[in-house]
Amino acid sequence: MNVVAEGQAIDEATEPARWLLASGEGGIGLTQTGALARSVVRDAAERWPSWWNAELFGPPHREADVAVLQALHEGLRRVRLLRRRGRQLMATARGRALAWQPATLLSTLGADLGAGEPFTEEIAAAIVDALRTHEHRDHSALAAAAFARISRAPWCGPRGEPVTERDVSWVVGDVLRRGEAYGLIERDPEPGQSRFLGPHVALTPAGGIAFRAAPRPSTSVLVFDAELVNARGVRATVAVSADEHLTDLHDAIQEAFGWYDDHLYSFWLDGAFWGDENSEYTSPVVPDHGVRTADVPIEELDLAAGAKIAYVFDFGDEWRVRLTLRQSEPPDGGPYPRVLQRVGQPPPQYPALDD
Repeated sequence: MNVVAEGQAIDEATEPARWLLASGEGGIGLTQTGALARSVVRDAAERWPSWWNAELFGPPHREADVAVLQALHEGLRRVRLLRRRGRQLMATARGRALAWQPATLLSTLGADLGAGEPFTEEIAAAIVDALRTHEHRDHSALAAAAFARISRAPWCGPRGEPVTERDVSWVVGDVLRRGEAYGLIERDPEPGQSRFLGPHVALTPAGGIAFRAAPRPSTSVLVFDAELVNARGVRATVAVSADEHLTDLHDAIQEAFGWYDDHLYSFWLDGAFWGDENSEYTSPVVPDHGVRTADVPIEELDLAAGAKIAYVFDFGDEWRVRLTLRQSEPPDGGPYPRVLQRVGQPPPQYPALDD
């Protein structure tokens, strides 16, 4: 994306925030409860019709009806670009300045995706990572990725109770609404489907700019020998970047043996097939409660050369692969994950039926 295109993307993404900040220069009317006045809510719904289905519901009556607008209002007050003064909402000096500085405003909003709360920040980071590596994800996939990340740390509820997938899913919804309000995230629902449950969630072009990964030293590459236990003499060598996830190692195994990714799978870091459940990392698709998923960076597993990993694909046919970490080496500039070598002919995933 060239400089002009980037500028246009940033302008489009920050337009709602800049509109509210510009309105705040003269004061925005508030209700007795501190919500935006009905006239402001209806103005927003007309400007951004995707925020509210007027054809189905008629014009909105209150700020709470338009969840994205509510998230924008709350966010701009949280980052101190707007402040309440009696029954009016006023732009602060910084808010007035950033209304004319879209790039700086985008950066400010991007930094607030997690609303400054540690648990939410962790979930927001998981969502951004997932959307940076996959062009589109749905809510359930993002919730699974966030839950996997949260499960690796000792998070708990206010009374010390364990965090559940449902807890994480609610916070994911809040982060997505905030990201949409800030112009960082977009949803693409199917016709007739609720936009908040739409199957496709993606970073906007401006979101890609705001969360663009900073240049960093190249990470190491992990080279694995993969032996197909079900077929004598069939093996492969695969390479993954250390900062990639076990899901990427799974993709490399699929390519190496010519399988279609249409079944569940698990890795066991103790090297035993169907081994210790505490060493298991399984498919991110609807995992059992409390089970860690394969959506985890491999570098966080602290594997040493010679480490053995057991992998099972398709719990019905049970294809077994024994993985051995051969070495860690510098990247060669090629794409990862990658199949480096194949030896032997793997049997077909689905044998032909007899006539």
